[in-house]
Amino acid sequence: MMLEQAAFRTAPAAPENVVCAPNVRISLLTDRMVRFEWSADGKFEDRETLAVLNRDLGRVKFKTSRRDGKQVITTDSMTIELLPDGKKLSAENLNVTFELNGKKIVWTPDSTDDGNLLGTCRTLDCCDGDEKIFNWCTPEERREKLQLCKGFLSRSGWSVIDDSRNVAIKRINGNRKWVTAREPGERQDLYLLAYGHAYADALHDAAEVFGSQPVPPRFALGYWYSRYWAYSDREIEQLVDGFDRAGIPIDVMVIDMDWHLEGWTGYTWDRRYFPDPDEFLAHLHRRGCKVTLNLHPADGVGRHEEQFEAMARAMGLDPEKVDRVPFDITDPKYMKNYFKLLHHPEEQRGVDFWWMDWQQGESTAIPGLDTLPWINHLHWVDMLGRRNRHRPLIFSRFGGVGAGRYVIGFSGDTVSNWDSLKFQPWFTATAANVLYGYWSHDLGGHMPGNIDPELYLRWIQFGMYSPIMRTHTTKNADAERRFWAYPEPFSSLMGDVVRRRYELVPYIYSEDRYAFESGVSLCHPLYYEYPEEENAYTAKQEYMFGREMLLAPVVSPVNPESELAEAEIWLPEGEWYDVAAGSMLKGGRTISRKFMLKEVPVFVRPGTVIPEQRNCRRLNDRSYTNLVMTVYPGESGAYDLYEDDGITTDYLDGKFARIAMAHRKKEGVRTLSVVHREGTFAGFLRRRELEFHLVGVVPPEQVEVNGKNATFCYRFEDAKLPAWRYDGATATLMIRAGSVDLDEGVEVRVTYGVKDEFAAVDGLRGLFARLDRVAEIHNMFSTCHADGDRERLGQELDFASVRISRRPESFEKELAGLRAGLPELPKVIKAQTRVRSRSNAECRRLAKIAGNLLADCPKLS
Repeated sequence: MMLEQAAFRTAPAAPENVVCAPNVRISLLTDRMVRFEWSADGKFEDRETLAVLNRDLGRVKFKTSRRDGKQVITTDSMTIELLPDGKKLSAENLNVTFELNGKKIVWTPDSTDDGNLLGTCRTLDCCDGDEKIFNWCTPEERREKLQLCKGFLSRSGWSVIDDSRNVAIKRINGNRKWVTAREPGERQDLYLLAYGHAYADALHDAAEVFGSQPVPPRFALGYWYSRYWAYSDREIEQLVDGFDRAGIPIDVMVIDMDWHLEGWTGYTWDRRYFPDPDEFLAHLHRRGCKVTLNLHPADGVGRHEEQFEAMARAMGLDPEKVDRVPFDITDPKYMKNYFKLLHHPEEQRGVDFWWMDWQQGESTAIPGLDTLPWINHLHWVDMLGRRNRHRPLIFSRFGGVGAGRYVIGFSGDTVSNWDSLKFQPWFTATAANVLYGYWSHDLGGHMPGNIDPELYLRWIQFGMYSPIMRTHTTKNADAERRFWAYPEPFSSLMGDVVRRRYELVPYIYSEDRYAFESGVSLCHPLYYEYPEEENAYTAKQEYMFGREMLLAPVVSPVNPESELAEAEIWLPEGEWYDVAAGSMLKGGRTISRKFMLKEVPVFVRPGTVIPEQRNCRRLNDRSYTNLVMTVYPGESGAYDLYEDDGITTDYLDGKFARIAMAHRKKEGVRTLSVVHREGTFAGFLRRRELEFHLVGVVPPEQVEVNGKNATFCYRFEDAKLPAWRYDGATATLMIRAGSVDLDEGVEVRVTYGVKDEFAAVDGLRGLFARLDRVAEIHNMFSTCHADGDRERLGQELDFASVRISRRPESFEKELAGLRAGLPELPKVIKAQTRVRSRSNAECRRLAKIAGNLLADCPKLS
């Protein structure tokens, strides 16, 4: 696997894979990917370009022959026919033939790729859903459809990346890379990927040519707080205090433009509000937070900057005779001083990485040079060379094919509405088609200001299952992003979402490693797995979150009469476990489901294993100290947890570990195992606190950990380990094994008193979720002193989950009570509403909500 930050490699294709003809060069990169070059002067490009890093993927088997005056090249997967007439490549002199699902496909340079599955775009600035708004703040709105670039995948079975106009990379001062214009003259430089619908194969090979997506530092997977606001250092410190008081994890503090003096471009701390930046940054680091500063380099270095005199003299200018040192990204001398004088001191001060907020423009002294990918590259290489093997991190907009090499994408300033949220799941997943898997969106939208708490909550929920979880908004007093500033229940639910994100980091990070190895991004479209299913292409609000989870984020508001949001969800063939409802569903169809505010539509295959963690506020540990193995209903399953130190590039040298997690059921006994399977790294912990969560099961008869009987305890903090507890509300068995040596491994055996431990709890989680709200509503109708047994029936049924948790042996009795009481509850609520409705219309509204929630409850078998 090739990475740009690894040792420099030569770009040319292996000579044995090259076939030449007059003015034409054909380079076979794989048996399904080929580079076609034509130049009027017969000169070809062997150097890297801004998009292409490597053209040597190893020996390709092929045969050459002559037929009807044409040169024929045959690989295992395609046949190339070239008429060697020296003319520009077209349908007249070049065609490629291959098969797609048994059908012959013929490509020529004149072919139109109507089936391209697209990639992404530079930015979502001013986007309202999938439309870009111009002059958005005036009544004369002008809109146009957002245009996404072509990606590596196509339903046509082929795609072409045209690199003809991209600038080349030369070497200066030894081994340093620098951009340069290509040789003058007319030329074509086309990369044909003819992989049919083998989408994963296409991405794997494309990553070898255009660059892999590096594994980001683990802290980047945590929560980022950002807001365009004129904060002072004290206010930012108070923000961190607020997150800690609320028990909400945070890893990255984003400081927007107002850290520096006035103007778009700035490099000097505004000492009125940040009087001691060294101490301030050190304080945030002591609190475990990373810091990124906003950067707009376009205006160069003005006289008002502290660094102006040094920068002017370094550039050979007299600081007494100029007012500005102009920005010039094409000048190696300027960029050397740009880093040395403007950035390195701030990084030494404590800035962890930079938010490259664009504004560089697209016109330079080098024709065809796009400044954005080039400045991203320069920052990346500079960080790599100075940080003692620590991973670089760039936060910037999309710079075209190859931009995924620079990790985190900033998607820009969207309109804060439901249409924008609805667009982002498809947009994020589709970017995987061009190896750009780490979009970071302004969760909550950017403009114009205040948004409904429900919309913000749903955006946060989508962010939980996104590559990067970062909130942001414009400079508007009404645009709030602090979770605790929202009313209940939204405030608590938002905090729960962030905590859940941190629980999932071991899984997310493992899938990010898989993305590095395979080219398949964390968030990717369903058609990667189901390429011949039409619904996989049309289900635009759904995507795979890694290999194990199917997501369908809620992107529309709840019905006020039910407090439920309805969604149409396509499930592929086979069985799927609905995590929110706790139900097993049959796939191969589109289903209609309703979701409460606290529910996120997540679906997993039977037996899925998800590695998680608990009690994490920062992602600074090299190993997960409190590991959790979560198991979903099914006969068996397995997952390999990936770990490395989370911060250095040592993983490129094989310094990482894999921990095997597996379970199986045999003769009524569920066996679970965790063992360190291979590898190590600096900071790897052999001994961990380990917990097992079995989702969707009845209470057990017996639990054993490494042959030792585990005891039941309602609260783990009161238990002598190993111990187990049961959560009646979610039908989840939790087993705490205590501190275990992963090299020795641990085995857990769970014995149930029933043949099928899932059947009795199918849908129980969804039922109790709805009963929680119904009980809350029902309590409003109750008098101070209950007049009868049924006046608190809602609370009585809801509290069955707590009684089960405290006494799991009461499970069957409590379920029988639920079955008996549920049909009565709507009648009781209706009767109480009738009594109170003369003076309280609100009671009638709430009663209707309760009735609709009960109507949506799963039926207990």
